Amino acid sequence: MKFLQGTEALQYQNWATMPNILKGEEFKLVYLAPNGRRWDLLGPLAGRQGVQLSTEIHGLHHPSFQHLFTEGAYQEGATYERTNILKRVIDIGIMVGSGTRKLSKYQYQLVESNWWDSWPLGVTGWLGMHSRFGGWRWVQVMQASPVNTTVSKSPIYANNNHTLWSMQIVAPKPYFAKRTLVTTWKAHPQTHALHGYDEETITICNRGNVAVWPKFVYSGPGRAWVQDGVTSRLVPLPLLDANDGYVLVDTDPGERMLTASKDPVDNIFYQWARSSRILDFFLHDIADLGLPVWRRANGIRFNSQIPPRTTANIKVRHDHAGGTVSVLVPQRWSRPV
Repeated sequence: MKFLQGTEALQYQNWATMPNILKGEEFKLVYLAPNGRRWDLLGPLAGRQGVQLSTEIHGLHHPSFQHLFTEGAYQEGATYERTNILKRVIDIGIMVGSGTRKLSKYQYQLVESNWWDSWPLGVTGWLGMHSRFGGWRWVQVMQASPVNTTVSKSPIYANNNHTLWSMQIVAPKPYFAKRTLVTTWKAHPQTHALHGYDEETITICNRGNVAVWPKFVYSGPGRAWVQDGVTSRLVPLPLLDANDGYVLVDTDPGERMLTASKDPVDNIFYQWARSSRILDFFLHDIADLGLPVWRRANGIRFNSQIPPRTTANIKVRHDHAGGTVSVLVPQRWSRPV
């Protein structure tokens, strides 16, 4: 270990003279492959594994979108209907055998083999970008189209040991993301004994610049209620028994709403109970317990998202002592920095 003293030590005490690698102000771009390999493509460690960016990137910074309009025969202009967010297509230039770290002929062939093995067809890896302003933001990507770059007949001729490739990759889910924020609440037995239920208001943030649909996880037995986004409406969720386990509630209308960790087996008693309207009149939800949780939705709908850069106060309720409700808010950005 080197002991710093005098003027050499002073440069580490002043931001202006501190080495750039310690400041962390440079952008970093990293690809985490499905096979577990890491590739530093941009930043202080670029080319560490023998591959780095060779040209500018197209399609990384802003997402693709399409405005939809309707136009009438006698209408002046058009009427805006909605905007569709499309997949993110990114064009990148890759240098295998980087100029910053010279490779031997054998090393070049090893690096190139490892690089293409990191792009299995139809399997997504993670592309992450880091800035001092926004930290790490990640998006899932895979190869979008065949690589048709023209290369020399021998990349290792005269110890050149490098090749430039033009690649096109695609992110089916176009938004960059960070770890989802999660807060869990448990119904208190004393409050349940007084009122027959317990409820709590959970404060949680959407730090991203994209509006998101919150998610919930609740436990059985019993019934839970959750707030519809930033409205004041409480939505009753399906009644659970002890065998249902935990249930994920996704409020996004484009996703499956209810997913249970364990779906009950539909036995002859539940089949008979559903066929008897009189029995259902007296026992209410007991017939539904024989159905998978997603079939007990009974017209449940969510209409409200959490706006970008907003702190939301989400009310949750459970009618069983010890029942839990977790609120999950995804963190998404339209840009990597």
